[in-house]
Amino acid sequence: MLTYFNPLTWGRWFREFAYGWFVSLPWWNVPRAIPAMLVMVALVVGGVVAHSGVAGWRNELIGRQFAEAWQVDDFPTAELVLRRQLSQRPEDADLLFKLAMVRENRDAHEEAAELMRKLVAIKKHQSAARWLLEKEYLNRPWTEFTEPQKHEFGQLLSFIHDESPKDMGIVQLFAEYSLARQNFPKAITLLEMLAPLQPMRGLQAAAISRQMGNDATANRLASRALEQVDQLAQEDPTNNMLRLAIAQNQMFLRRHAEAVRTLEKGIQLAKTPQDAEQLQQALGDAFVAWIAFIEETPSNTTDERLRILKMLQSALQYAPNNPRVLMLVADQVLKSVSDEDEAIVATRDALIAGTSPGISHFIQGTAAMIKEDTETAEMHLRMAAKFLPKSGVILNNLAVAMASREGSNLDLALKVSESAISQTPDATPHFYETRGQILVKLERYLDAVPDLERALSVVELASSAHESLAVCYDKLGQDELSRQHRQAAGK
Repeated sequence: MLTYFNPLTWGRWFREFAYGWFVSLPWWNVPRAIPAMLVMVALVVGGVVAHSGVAGWRNELIGRQFAEAWQVDDFPTAELVLRRQLSQRPEDADLLFKLAMVRENRDAHEEAAELMRKLVAIKKHQSAARWLLEKEYLNRPWTEFTEPQKHEFGQLLSFIHDESPKDMGIVQLFAEYSLARQNFPKAITLLEMLAPLQPMRGLQAAAISRQMGNDATANRLASRALEQVDQLAQEDPTNNMLRLAIAQNQMFLRRHAEAVRTLEKGIQLAKTPQDAEQLQQALGDAFVAWIAFIEETPSNTTDERLRILKMLQSALQYAPNNPRVLMLVADQVLKSVSDEDEAIVATRDALIAGTSPGISHFIQGTAAMIKEDTETAEMHLRMAAKFLPKSGVILNNLAVAMASREGSNLDLALKVSESAISQTPDATPHFYETRGQILVKLERYLDAVPDLERALSVVELASSAHESLAVCYDKLGQDELSRQHRQAAGK
């Protein structure tokens, strides 16, 4: 019984069977069977070759038909060919992509976009993602996008960036998207990637880092950007844009003196008067930034005030028409209007003399207003308005001076005030407070209320505005509102 379960016995039986079968064949008749065997092999091989060849030939023919139809904009034929192929290969991503392109060209944009979205979602098709990016989102203002569209925009950028991390065009788009979505950590990472090609992107990343309170990272990024720009400037020392970039990095790093020297050297090396003018304006801005940095921790000593005034003298020499420089000149002169120190008075007077006539009269007129010399103030401000007729600040101050004089022409003061507001696109509450106070003096109480209420948002205007509003509401018979504003004025 055990013999039947012995594998060696089974092996011997199979060997004997194979041998017996082999020797029992009529080998003397084999030569006559060879032609039949060869024919059978040829038929099998021919069938296989024919089948694969026909399929390849057929696919090549259909592909050529599609290319020819696409080339001559015969989109109906192209679509017919594609649908024939899709009937055999319904999941072929490239065929579906081509079909979406054809549908787009047949004015079926929504259908095409839906096909592309499915390709991205299911097949992770990068070309479809790029098509959606171009057709649905590029060259459109951010404000037009709905929240779902903004979300899809970000998903497309993230997907394409993951697939092609070295595509700097996508990196830049993704960085701008991240900034718009206020995803600052992601934006910083992307801006760092752009920095080797666009060094000032490093400064942009540094500014965001400082805004987030990470000064160490901000200084590291700005220092790296400065090194990159400085290296470029060494290769092209007369390039004013590189000089500007170096100065911007230096100012960000609070190395203001170096920034000033950089711009002064750039002015000397400037190739054209236009380049020199651009650098001079930037130098004026650099002095403004430096003074702002000094005033962050003011000591309010005579030496500090004198230093600031002298810096402004230098700024005026380079950029006499820079609006930020002129504004700061006016501000600093008015701050020192009561200072009696001889050096400060001399420098202050030199500053005023160094400005244009319009600015000079504006400063002197405003200084006279501070000293409550309304007659002198009105004279200078009228002259300033003649030199700079479109300056809203000058017109507003002139209206204040005119309305403050005893027996003045209030109707004319109102016209000047309204002109100041109309000529200033972003008129501040100060402008409306001026008009409101003039309307109160003209006993136009109802008209004065809206202007005076705008002034309540400014601390230094609030008390006076509350007092005038109390008068207005009292005259309008609103006793409770009048009482509330009087109480607010008292506080």
